[in-house]
Amino acid sequence: MSNLENNLPKIGNEKKKNGKPLLIAIAVTTVCVLAGALFYFTYEKSSFIKTNNATVQYNMVTITSKMAGEILDIKVKQGDYICKGDVIMELDSANADSAQIDNSYIRSTIDGVVLRILGTPGQSILAGQTTAYIAHDSEMFIVSNIDEKEINKIKIGLNVDITIDQYGNQKFYGKVIEVGSATLSAFSIVPSASSGTFVKTTQYVPIKIQFIEQYDSLLAGANAIIRIHLK
Repeated sequence: MSNLENNLPKIGNEKKKNGKPLLIAIAVTTVCVLAGALFYFTYEKSSFIKTNNATVQYNMVTITSKMAGEILDIKVKQGDYICKGDVIMELDSANADSAQIDNSYIRSTIDGVVLRILGTPGQSILAGQTTAYIAHDSEMFIVSNIDEKEINKIKIGLNVDITIDQYGNQKFYGKVIEVGSATLSAFSIVPSASSGTFVKTTQYVPIKIQFIEQYDSLLAGANAIIRIHLK
């Protein structure tokens, strides 16, 4: 081989040498990313339970009429805050005796928020008929249904992060105050199939979460996402 040939740059070898560090860097980065993802997944799985099977709930009372009659006027509307004793509806008392006059005024039995009014002026209602639903203003909570496979991980007092669809990404905070002792299906009014064919379905157990602070603008029934801290 001539001296000229020996002095020519080895282009192919240089490319191979320059490419090796890049491949090593890509491989190391890939391994690090996968290891980080595995660590994060393992940490999340062992430290938290997260579900979107949750809603805002209130303790509600049902307001009923003590007498039959025609609705003359409705004094409140949905969303109003009312106090115990406030008049919700007034019934026609023209045909009522003196002992029933006060019953023509349908009043709230608690302080709270009007969730729903049932009835319109001119409508006739019966004694005992439901006329309104009122939510206790200080008894708001989250009810979440947890997969039976995870329910044993949940204890009373665990901290919970809450986001509510109504408020986007705003964070709320709570604590677990009740853990159900039966699955939702145990209270189902639909009888189980007796055809001999069994189909196994995931069972859910309800838990109750109390807000650390009370809020007066959350919608009853609003969807929520919860993240329970297991540690």
